[in-house]
Amino acid sequence: MQFKHPEILYVLFALLIPIFIHLFQLQRFTKTLFTNVKFLKEIALQTRKSSRLKKWLVLCSRLLAFSAIIIAFAQPYTAKNSANHKWSTSIYLDNSWSMKAKGAQGELLKRAIQDLAENIPDNGNYNLLTNDETLTNLTKNQFIEAVKKVSYSSRQINLQTLLLRLDQLEPQTKETTYSTLLISDFQDSKKSTDLSNAHFSYIQTLPSNRHNISIDSITTSDTNSGNRNMNIHLINQGIEQKNSSITALSKDMILAKTSFDIDRDSQKTIQLSVPKNRTSITVKIDVEDSYLYDNTFYISFSKAAKIPILVIGDQQKSFLDRIYKDDEFDLHKTSTKQIAYNSIDKQQLIILFDNNKITKSLLHQLLEFVKKGGSLVVVPTKKSSKESIQLLYNSFTIGQVNTVESDSLQITKIHYAHPILKHVFERKITNFQYPNIAHYYDLNVPVEQPILSYENNKSFVSAKLIGKGKIYWFSAPLDANSGNFIDSPLIVPIFYNMGKQSQIQSQLSYSLGKKNTIVVKQKLPAESVLHVKNTQIDFIPYQEILSDKVILHTDEQPNIPGFYAIQDKEVTLQNIAFNIPKSESSIHYINLDKLTESNAAIHHFKSIKQAMQQLSSEQNIHSIFKWFVLLALLFLCIEILLLKFL
Repeated sequence: MQFKHPEILYVLFALLIPIFIHLFQLQRFTKTLFTNVKFLKEIALQTRKSSRLKKWLVLCSRLLAFSAIIIAFAQPYTAKNSANHKWSTSIYLDNSWSMKAKGAQGELLKRAIQDLAENIPDNGNYNLLTNDETLTNLTKNQFIEAVKKVSYSSRQINLQTLLLRLDQLEPQTKETTYSTLLISDFQDSKKSTDLSNAHFSYIQTLPSNRHNISIDSITTSDTNSGNRNMNIHLINQGIEQKNSSITALSKDMILAKTSFDIDRDSQKTIQLSVPKNRTSITVKIDVEDSYLYDNTFYISFSKAAKIPILVIGDQQKSFLDRIYKDDEFDLHKTSTKQIAYNSIDKQQLIILFDNNKITKSLLHQLLEFVKKGGSLVVVPTKKSSKESIQLLYNSFTIGQVNTVESDSLQITKIHYAHPILKHVFERKITNFQYPNIAHYYDLNVPVEQPILSYENNKSFVSAKLIGKGKIYWFSAPLDANSGNFIDSPLIVPIFYNMGKQSQIQSQLSYSLGKKNTIVVKQKLPAESVLHVKNTQIDFIPYQEILSDKVILHTDEQPNIPGFYAIQDKEVTLQNIAFNIPKSESSIHYINLDKLTESNAAIHHFKSIKQAMQQLSSEQNIHSIFKWFVLLALLFLCIEILLLKFL
């Protein structure tokens, strides 16, 4: 038993006063003469004994009554030793998208919020931690109000980082008892490396359904028709699924639809063809599984801009003017001497004809241009020396120039599978009028992707990936004296597709909760402020306004998947799409039971209600004030009865 006001107990010493008075009270007796003295002595003896007993009983009842009253004023209670301390409880509630899965009693996050609001104890202060927020020193009512506002977040946090955050909240005073409770599904993506020294309690909430099919990614490729192909990559975790449907929509209009089967724990790619004129497309799969949110994927295409092309060297290549029309391309020509190096980074395709007058600084600029994602076409001229071509090939690690040949060769092999020619021909051609070459350079190229080859299997035009970009090279000049290739029908698809495929595509979609860099190719005044918005969210991201573009950086916002518009004063400059991170689609979870076996400081609760009841029992103080009041009344009643009947 403990007391809220123990200083009042000193009043108990005052009870010694009536005891002393009773013990030392002196009584004087008067003598009276009677005839029968013997009889009177017996009566006097009996009266004296009963009087002493009565006085002692009355004294005891009064002392007990006053003692009970004094103790009652000291407010006695019973409690565990920790209940006397101040309580600080940190509760982590995982609000990642994986907590949207359905458990036995509905969505995991919503059920956890309801259980916390209904069962949180009255005593102590609380800290509420989520993946994107930390609220400290909350009362019970403040905690309930805060937890009801928790919504889903695309941010994820692993256990190691979470425990560091919890340690920072732990009070440094011994008078405060600190406890932590973690509520999460504990996906394996949130795993920690070392928990041997950790101390916390946890509740693992798991979905009822343990299989999931998700759209992992989507890539696209253009066709020569008015459509584009979407390659949709699916991942199945769990049981085999049959006769499921997948649909591509644009503003609720069905663009394409097909059904599919997918094996247990496997991956599959499905192709859908959609019109090119649709800029925002939603792809949905119709299946009941653990996570419904990853059954929808959003992609957005930027409005096609003219592709900038720079021709360096020979100014007489008029066939390029006929291929690169003004409606699709922005063609410029310059000589090696007049080239402005700062214009190179603004191009997407550079065609280099003049190999003899190229400088090392220009070679360096071109190499950096390719590594950053640009495309370079190298075409030798009849005036190009073996040494100048070799210098260029060395810079790009293409290969070795063996000899310069003047023999006539036909270009007889078309590599239909190469991306440049993949969609040019409906079928393989056998009666094609092959062009011929009279002057070419014999090359030894260890790694290449041939597009067209001679009859001796040496490549006429090849490609190679360098960094994020590509380099194409011809082994023969493109003039009438060196062959008739410029009169061949092949020259149009070759150069046209080189131009089209050099276009740097904007990212089809971005991930929520991650740092994204979005480039808007638009010249804007320095004082412009771009907004990213849809019908639900409108925010201003961090932005860098450069001379010919604006770079946006997003992180915490947005937090809802879907389509967004980048706007300048209500004018839409570009549409973009955001999706939930694919790490949220995992149905593999950490086995925390092993941790509880190896670390006694980690405790497992089966439910939030059980955890809150345990916390409440440790915090509760059981007051026994009323029992001492009743005891005082009881002893007063006993005193009255003694005085009346004894």
